[in-house]
Amino acid sequence: MIKVGILGSVGSGKSFVANIFKELGFNIFSADQVVSQIYERNKNINKKISIFFKLKLNRGKINKNELRDTLKKNPKKFKYLNKIIHPIVRKKLILFLSKYKKTKLVVLDIPLLIENKMFNFVDIFIFVKTKPNTFKIRIKKRRNLDKQFLKLLENQQADEKIKKSYADFTVDNYTKDKVKLQVKKILDKILLND
Repeated sequence: MIKVGILGSVGSGKSFVANIFKELGFNIFSADQVVSQIYERNKNINKKISIFFKLKLNRGKINKNELRDTLKKNPKKFKYLNKIIHPIVRKKLILFLSKYKKTKLVVLDIPLLIENKMFNFVDIFIFVKTKPNTFKIRIKKRRNLDKQFLKLLENQQADEKIKKSYADFTVDNYTKDKVKLQVKKILDKILLND
């Protein structure tokens, strides 16, 4: 099994690139989806978060806007949140890799792949880059993501130059059609070298 990790800044289009692989028939591990499921279904984790951040639960769920507001007031608390969430993401990743171990290739869409030192889960890194103007337009479209919270998310991540240094391949995410062509070419190279 070849494990492909997607790297890039917030809003660069990592999930878009991962979804192209999905369209081509490959299985994708999305850390964002796992985190959403934790907030949606894991009452024990939500309880831990609510106690630490002094938030009220609504039917066992965290109010994400309230959590964001709390993090904006005290960004250092991100570390505690990561300590709760990331071990679960890692466990889910291990289960995912075990489930698809007989497949040719899987794609890992994990925003903090480098920062959480998860290199051993990846064989090939693809770095996704985009133009600053395109990045700003994409970020504006995201709900509940104001400039202050965006800055907090960026501060959690390694510098773009560091991420790029890990890359085996780079995708220029400027126009959707060209991205698909680039992904197909990269995929051909990966599978040919296998």
